[in-house]
Amino acid sequence: MLRGTLLVAVLILLTGPGYSQEKQPTAILQSVIQKWKSIQDYHCKMQSNNRLGDKTDKKKIEFWFKRKHQVRMQVLDGEKKGSALTRNDEGRIKGKKGGLLGVIAVTLDENDKRIFNLRGRKFYRADWGSVIAETVQRVKSGWRLRRLGDETFNGVPCFVLEATGKEPGSKVTRDMIWVDQTNHLVLRRKQYEGKTLVNEVAWWDIELNSNLDDDLFTL
Repeated sequence: MLRGTLLVAVLILLTGPGYSQEKQPTAILQSVIQKWKSIQDYHCKMQSNNRLGDKTDKKKIEFWFKRKHQVRMQVLDGEKKGSALTRNDEGRIKGKKGGLLGVIAVTLDENDKRIFNLRGRKFYRADWGSVIAETVQRVKSGWRLRRLGDETFNGVPCFVLEATGKEPGSKVTRDMIWVDQTNHLVLRRKQYEGKTLVNEVAWWDIELNSNLDDDLFTL
C-alpha cells in the first residue's frame, strides 16, 4: 500500500499541477483495468511474434475468450497453420492439427508442449486479463511505470505505457502496451530483453460482449 501511494505521489510531482490526472500513467492503467472488468467475452484477430535466442515464431491467430477463463485459438497463418486449441471453464484442454490430419481432436494436459508458445507461455494466457495482470504485478513489485509519447497504431490514437525493471525467472526488462485512448483496450504489446525485442502482440477486428456460446470452447 505504501509503495503504491509513493508511486502516485512521485508521478504527481514529476508531472506538475497542470498535468491532467486522467492522463497520468497509473490512471491510464486503472482505466484499462476498469474496461477489462466490463468485458464478459471477446473475439479478435491477433498477430504474435516471438523470439527465443536465434529462433523466431510468427503467427496470425483468431482468438476467442469468455469468462471465467474459456479460450479458443486457431492459427490462421504461420507455423501449425489450421491447428486449433480450446480450454473450457472446467480447465479441459483440447487440440487438433490443421489440414486433413486435423479431423480428430485430442485431450491435452497442462504440461503438453503443444499448448506452449516458443517462449513457454500457455496459449490460454494470451488473453487481455493475463497481460493486464502481469503489468499490474510488475508495477506493484517496483517496476517503473511511465507514459511515453502518444502514438497512432492501426489508425487508432493510443497512449503508450512502459514498465521497466527486473524480476526473478525472467530476462524481460521492458514491457510496453499501447492503449486505445477512446475505449481503453490494449491494442499492442512489446517486450524486450535489454535492447532485443522478444515478444510483440497486436489485437484488431475486436468484438466485445457478443454472448459467445460455451460450445465454442471445446473441439
